[in-house]
Amino acid sequence: MQKIILILSFLILIPKNSFAQEKMGLLIIAHGSPSKQWNQAIIDLGNNTKSLLEEKKLNILEVRIAFMEFTEPSIATVIKQMEDDGITKIYALPLFIAPSGHSFYDIPTILGLYYDKKMYDTLKEEGIKIVDTNAKITLGPSLNYGKVIQEILLDKVKELSQYPKDEAVIILAHGDNEFFPFWETLSNKTGNFILGNTGIEYFDKAFVEMGQSFAVDGVRAILKASKNKKRVIVVGMYMSIDIDKMAENTGIIMMRQTFESKKMFEGKNIVFANTGLLPDRRITEWITDRAIEWLKKQ
Repeated sequence: MQKIILILSFLILIPKNSFAQEKMGLLIIAHGSPSKQWNQAIIDLGNNTKSLLEEKKLNILEVRIAFMEFTEPSIATVIKQMEDDGITKIYALPLFIAPSGHSFYDIPTILGLYYDKKMYDTLKEEGIKIVDTNAKITLGPSLNYGKVIQEILLDKVKELSQYPKDEAVIILAHGDNEFFPFWETLSNKTGNFILGNTGIEYFDKAFVEMGQSFAVDGVRAILKASKNKKRVIVVGMYMSIDIDKMAENTGIIMMRQTFESKKMFEGKNIVFANTGLLPDRRITEWITDRAIEWLKKQ
């Protein structure tokens, strides 16, 4: 009888899930790019996240990086590796600025969490492999969750600001027609956050997808601001795009002549942030915080 009581007492002290010894993984999913430099920024972010989790004694969570397209390792490749390594629960975190077709449709479809024949067929035609796994996958939020974007862009503006009352802030962002209300809200929220913490009184935005419409939409907003304020600060709500180079390399074709967009700013006091959101430790901390939130529910 005493032996049975001792065994029962021992079982009560064993933490939940100790029997199963489940292995859990954090999968950071980025879009991917033909640019090795862009992809390296994401790889560095993954390594930094792993180090931070180790600092917090959370080695229980294995960290992996995957790219949606353009480069390896792909999402399907990494999840297969995770499953082969015995990982049974995966927290997939899409490293996208805000809700978009990629985060709402592409990623869930690739992960096997959503099915739409048209979307499924399109991804297959593009050569993107759909995940087939027994692991339990939970999909996390995009970067608009919380204040990390606002805080990073605020610091970029502060670094460039000299006399707030005479300055304007322009935020350039991807935008997504299907999810425009999300981008509109995020951009306005960020702009007002910057105004409230700097003393700058003028804010505007332009949606410039990968720089493609900078010469029209971006230039228009910047030139308009320059008519109202003596100095214009331009920052980008992009993961790793240098908007200063975007301005240098974009041209406008007018009346059969090409004008470099940056030449249109000559004689005007316009300054550009020279980095995107990365590299910044706060992105690493944001990812780590989301992972910890998920772990607490396991």
